[in-house]
Amino acid sequence: MQLGIASEVYLISLPWRQDRRQQMKHLQASKEINWTVVDALDPSDIAVGHIFERIVSQRSLQHSKGRRDDLGSAFRWPADINAIAASTGYFGASGSDLWTSADTQDSRHSTSPSLNVSPHPNVTCATQDHSVPFFKPSLPDWMILTAPKISCWYSHVSAVRKFIDRVNATPEDVAVFLEDDIDMEWDIEIRMRHVWPSLPHGWDMVFLGHCWSNESFYSALPSPRAMSPSYGLLTRSHIHPSYSPRCTHAYALSLSGARRLLQHLRYPPFAYSRALDQAFSWLIESGRLRAFSVVPSVVIQRKVLSSDILPGSGAGSAWREHLVDGVFGT
Repeated sequence: MQLGIASEVYLISLPWRQDRRQQMKHLQASKEINWTVVDALDPSDIAVGHIFERIVSQRSLQHSKGRRDDLGSAFRWPADINAIAASTGYFGASGSDLWTSADTQDSRHSTSPSLNVSPHPNVTCATQDHSVPFFKPSLPDWMILTAPKISCWYSHVSAVRKFIDRVNATPEDVAVFLEDDIDMEWDIEIRMRHVWPSLPHGWDMVFLGHCWSNESFYSALPSPRAMSPSYGLLTRSHIHPSYSPRCTHAYALSLSGARRLLQHLRYPPFAYSRALDQAFSWLIESGRLRAFSVVPSVVIQRKVLSSDILPGSGAGSAWREHLVDGVFGT
């Protein structure tokens, strides 16, 4: 088991961010993690333009069928999500999986300027299941759908897909998904082995780190294992039912949770409709995913290098956390 809990670990990273990859090699060597690197999709890739086209087309089609503010009431999740999640059978392509077709994928390797797809600067992020606000110049940045948000969604879906599509996958498998701007506790294995038995049967997702949410809002789950007295009350790890976690830098999925999550993320009215962490948070708040959060976080964003999701923001958002004893001393 890696990190005390996982059969698989995936690191999502843009190929050209060698600054980040070098730092992650240090983390990997320090913690002896055997992870699979998943090349993230560049925000300038033509596939992002094609996805934007499909989002705009999807919304236009739905708007033509009724008033804009009625879209949420007409929204229905597929009825077979739970059945497919519980299965270990073939997980075929469907929904937004098909938005980047084979010819689109081939075209991604061309440098022809004729392949450029017009940007859509006024596309807004949906809220709830499918509430799409009109664009206004006064909308905050987090309500504007951007190419980096699309590429982040695509990249995580690609990583989750790798976990699902493995040969000889078993229902007991757990995968951890990491981004390339992180630090983690030196003793993360001890902490995870302590909290993991608290999880109920049928869990989908566990946040090893989060941002912009009070994840101790709900009471901690009782742990059948006592943690060493050397851990003070404020530094012990606990696991709580998730409240409204943001950020996607570190989370774990069960195999059934991965299958359930991906079905939601590829459902056309919902796919790429907002930032990925907003999607996670809404699926949790609305009871679509059974999620839990480790508190305090055992993996955090370092925020010492430039952000890919928030260009021009320096090292990212204002949220900051600290570890008790991080590999990088964060």
